[in-house]
Amino acid sequence: MVDKNVNNFILVDGSSYLYRAFYALPHLKNAKGDHTGAIYGVTNMLSKLIRLHNPKYLCVIFDAKGKNFRHKVYKDYKANRSSMPIELSEQVIPIINFIESLGIKVLQIPNVEADDVIATLATPNYGKNIKVIISSGDKDLAQLVNDNVILINSMDEKRLDIKGVIEKFGVHPDKIFDYLVLVGDTSDNIPGVDKIGPKTAMRLLEKYGSLDGIIENIDALKGKVQENIGKSSETIKLAKKLIKLKTDVDVKLDLDTYVIDKRDESKLSEIALKYELKNIMDYFSIEEVQKKVNKKSSYKLIDNEEEFIELISNLKKHKVFAFDTETTSLDAMQADLVGISFSYSERQAFYIPINHEDAGGNIKMEKEKIYNYLRELFSNKNIRVIGQNLKYDMNVLYKYNIIFSCRIEDTMILSYIYNSSRKHDLDSLADRYLDHVTIKYKEVVGSGVKQKSFSEVGIKKAVAYACEDSDLTFRLYNYLSNKLTTHEEQSNLYHKIELPLVKVIANIEQNGVMIDSKSLESQSKDLESRIKDIEKNVYKYANKEFNISSPKQIQEIFYNDLNLPVLKKTPKGQPSTNEEVMEELSLIHELPKLILQFRNLMKLKNTYTDKLGKQVNKNTKRLHTSYNQTITITGRLSSSNPNLQNIPIKTNDGKNIRKTFIAKKGYKIISADYSQIELRVMAHLSQDKNLLNSFLNGEDVHSSTAIQVFSLKDNPNEEQRRAAKAINFGLIYGISSYGLSKQLKIDKGSAKDYIEKYFIKYNGIKDFMERTKIETKKIGYVSTLLGRRVYIPNITHNNFQIRSAAERTAINAPIQGTAADILKIAMINIDKWINNTSYPIQMIMQVHDELVFEVHEDFVDEANLKITELMSSCYSLDVPLIVDIGIGDNWDKAH
Repeated sequence: MVDKNVNNFILVDGSSYLYRAFYALPHLKNAKGDHTGAIYGVTNMLSKLIRLHNPKYLCVIFDAKGKNFRHKVYKDYKANRSSMPIELSEQVIPIINFIESLGIKVLQIPNVEADDVIATLATPNYGKNIKVIISSGDKDLAQLVNDNVILINSMDEKRLDIKGVIEKFGVHPDKIFDYLVLVGDTSDNIPGVDKIGPKTAMRLLEKYGSLDGIIENIDALKGKVQENIGKSSETIKLAKKLIKLKTDVDVKLDLDTYVIDKRDESKLSEIALKYELKNIMDYFSIEEVQKKVNKKSSYKLIDNEEEFIELISNLKKHKVFAFDTETTSLDAMQADLVGISFSYSERQAFYIPINHEDAGGNIKMEKEKIYNYLRELFSNKNIRVIGQNLKYDMNVLYKYNIIFSCRIEDTMILSYIYNSSRKHDLDSLADRYLDHVTIKYKEVVGSGVKQKSFSEVGIKKAVAYACEDSDLTFRLYNYLSNKLTTHEEQSNLYHKIELPLVKVIANIEQNGVMIDSKSLESQSKDLESRIKDIEKNVYKYANKEFNISSPKQIQEIFYNDLNLPVLKKTPKGQPSTNEEVMEELSLIHELPKLILQFRNLMKLKNTYTDKLGKQVNKNTKRLHTSYNQTITITGRLSSSNPNLQNIPIKTNDGKNIRKTFIAKKGYKIISADYSQIELRVMAHLSQDKNLLNSFLNGEDVHSSTAIQVFSLKDNPNEEQRRAAKAINFGLIYGISSYGLSKQLKIDKGSAKDYIEKYFIKYNGIKDFMERTKIETKKIGYVSTLLGRRVYIPNITHNNFQIRSAAERTAINAPIQGTAADILKIAMINIDKWINNTSYPIQMIMQVHDELVFEVHEDFVDEANLKITELMSSCYSLDVPLIVDIGIGDNWDKAH
């Protein structure tokens, strides 16, 4: 909230904004090919800051070009940072011009850093009615916080006052300087005292009050802490010089210098138009869009039959409209319809209350008559209907026998195609593209124990909320569909794959799958018994009882009681007990192995055997999972409630759970799974001759790899083939020699040798990987064969680990994404066939590269052949697509 009695003086760390925007956002370009990601990000962040705090005074401070005085003190200062990427440097001047055109003061002072300028401006006492707000992600600036100065972390928007700094760092702001001297600053390559981490620094400062106090009491310190501080006097002196912020930079301290001046609307408009910053234009009401921005929304309640029929007539005339349902549940299969809103013109919408508990507020019209009008409307093939997460609304209305034969559009899918790495919910889209802050669902229905159903919401609130949803959906469609027209491949992907898939997925969800609940109950009892046996053994090896689910208590037992080696630490500096660490420790002690077994069995019990039966729909008697089309960046579908993709496939417990997915009486389960599709896509993309020939000749690719890697003369044994399979699939995901060594339980040197031998045989794959990394660093994204773009924002990151992870993603995304696109085409083609055939068959699940069907037992052979044909011929690669088909009474037998 903005305090009207306080004039805020905001100091923005422009350099922090610059890098955050560049690395967080994809490498966007305007129609002329200019890079705009950082421009978009900085201007958007700045506009939000102004909106939230309404400052009278504001200054944006950037680091000046070249080295500063700290480089003279320490030649390796920031030596770990690479130079500014060209794609970012070319955006700096437009950003500064934009900020200045808003009437905001910009400072760049040579020989010092932005932090020093901010410290100088934050230090004076400007009076009791002036609050200084620093917006930055730099922890160094926490030392400036006091009663008149607060820090807003630009990374997570958290406000750090004195209390906030103490909560975050464990020390008072006046001790942050000493704290940083002790721990150092890896981001700036400033050394700290060896082996002194945040927890130790905090403890020492709490006990001795300051760094000087610690040094004065060095004799009272013990062990390595005493030794390391004692030998670090030169390091401490150096760190003090580097970390200390200057407060005497030659800048004007007169507040009037930083009053936000009148905007230069001509210059502002020119820059915004050039770089296609429509959201910024809307926010600042630039002349070209001012009239549209200032229009008031017209939201209307439809509460009688005459107005309802008139609305339906207008919707038919306009032929393109957005709509949104209001319901009693986020689970579409459980939800009842409360009301429905429509919009066929920007800033105009209508709400029809149908099943509100306040019956007096509902439309005065027979419900069946309403549904008949809606059935006719949505079955009209000449009408285009726009939704936001349309699948949900389709599933809700399906319960009322309202079927979508009309043309459809989905703004959530549009956003996903445009940039899969962002959020696609309505609140985020409205904020990002329309600069509109939405009414939040919790504001309408409440939260926690006080949350009520939408059917209990008052009509006036319901109208405002529901109409806003359909209005924003209509406006977003106009904006995003225009954006997509300039990208032919992405437009084709949207219209030919993702949009048709919405109806396919809706059908799969409506179909659901039968579950053997009695078998699940039996499995739960068995798991419970085994878990109790493991618990007894855990307590035996630990020599005491404890909470096995508590990482903290496990830490104490492992590292204090049993003195097991610390292999890895958490980000907070604590010894890790994650799965990877547990597996390594299992080689030297039985307890970690038992705890891993305990965790795995508890997960199966809590996630599946206890829950699946309870998730069966009471009306349909089937389990209806929800498929998510806009979650993964690569285009793969994911599932939730329940997540079918995490059910283990190789363990006996996983197989037993899959056995509970059954066919109804007189039917069979068919499982159709693409064989090694990602390796086949890799062969096509890399054009590696050996891999292509292996598939074209029908060879066992894993055996071929094993012969090469292990220098075999004869066929490999099962263990060698398994290792080769891990290498084949691991390299698709960019696995390192370290990762492969862990997976195969071999030393790193052997793993490195295996990879080198692999690339001797498949040198085309190595070339493809290197080409991909180089090209991605140039353009910021990779593409699938079908034109899906996957943005890789960290591909030029300074941090080696972050950059390496981005490179692995860049290699894998075109492969995984293309495989996902192919499967989606197969799903669309099979769904068309199912809709046109008289045979009793349903598509009931999709998991990874597998499609699962429920088919009448008399039709199994015909279905088998048709499914194989449609899946193997849906897309042409340079190698054949092979489909493995299985048939059984349950999912496990069919797979």
